[in-house]
Amino acid sequence: MSDAKRGFDPVAFFELARRVGHGRALGLQFRDSGSDWAELALPWRQELVGVPESGILASGAIVSLIDTASGTSVWVSLDKFVPIVTVDLRLDYLRPAVKDETIIARCECVKLTRRIAFVRGIAHGGDEKRPIALSAATFMLNR
Repeated sequence: MSDAKRGFDPVAFFELARRVGHGRALGLQFRDSGSDWAELALPWRQELVGVPESGILASGAIVSLIDTASGTSVWVSLDKFVPIVTVDLRLDYLRPAVKDETIIARCECVKLTRRIAFVRGIAHGGDEKRPIALSAATFMLNR
């Protein structure tokens, strides 16, 4: 962790989260985090391909990756775990995620109010200048 606070440990949290649900099914990996951002990775796997002839990852896997990275950015911003609900998640797909490409999602919590968190993000295959998708998300906080 480069500049993350110490109250919420995203590495420990993520190790628990990757054992169940989407984290387990998708094989998401924690990469890094800071005081208001988190970066996760989704390695390419054949079972995540949407159209077998193409090798292109299914969009649902990318949505789950970005949703999880966005939520993690909220928790590091709050410096604690609180239940949150995805109210809105918009993805603008700019190109397909091709065969053998590990997808990296970096999401930043840009504003926190008493009840709402606003997050923006990017998904890419290792080069942020060649994004796969851009995202904007809103979460409701249950403090």
